Amino acid sequence: MYALTSIIILTLNGIQYTRQCIESIRIYTEVPYELVLVDNGSRDGTLQFLTSLQGARVVLNSTNRGFAAGCNQGLAVAVGENILLLNNDTVVTPNWLANMLGCLYSREDIGLVGPCSNHVGSGNQVEVKYNNMHEMIRFARSFNVSDPSRRRRHESYWLSGFCLLGKKSVFDRVGPLDERFQTGSWEDVDYSVRVTAAGYSLYVAGDVFIHHYGGCSFKGNNISRSAVQAKNAGLFESKWGTAF
Repeated sequence: MYALTSIIILTLNGIQYTRQCIESIRIYTEVPYELVLVDNGSRDGTLQFLTSLQGARVVLNSTNRGFAAGCNQGLAVAVGENILLLNNDTVVTPNWLANMLGCLYSREDIGLVGPCSNHVGSGNQVEVKYNNMHEMIRFARSFNVSDPSRRRRHESYWLSGFCLLGKKSVFDRVGPLDERFQTGSWEDVDYSVRVTAAGYSLYVAGDVFIHHYGGCSFKGNNISRSAVQAKNAGLFESKWGTAF
């Protein structure tokens, strides 16, 4: 049995997605976990919902501190030996966390692991044909059959932060997310580069699929995704140069 995993989820309104995400975690997670929930100033009933969840660690911010800062708050209170950053607009699936942990612990040099998904920009996207959540779960159940041969070193230099697993010892060594990448964009690219610079590898759990709606916090809170991405891309380039 694997040690405790702290699942860190940030929220900024979008309560309908958060409910669905947490319900799926409770149904489909069979390994030890704790929920660490950080809210960035929701006004749609999310606070009341989060604080009603028995056993969850909840951090409430009065304003939107951004994705990186919120994740760092979650990291500060998490007690698991494993850390999983998860967007609230995801739906997890049968065997998801056990298979991701199987990938993480398959090699000593693995720093971060990501799953496959229908909506992800870091090269681990797969084509899907389901039309509803019932069909999605049926698809994922067959996709998520444990198979170490499908777990692979990632071909890209970054993994998307929408669902990202690593050992707490790795997060402790690499340090917190860079809070200069405000709102939510490029902080996952930056962290991936920092993890590999520390000597670790990025891996994709090819036997894990989870559903990702994608961009819901931007859309639901009228935040310009293109403007945020352009600003944070500039920050990344100023930090790392144009080598990536």
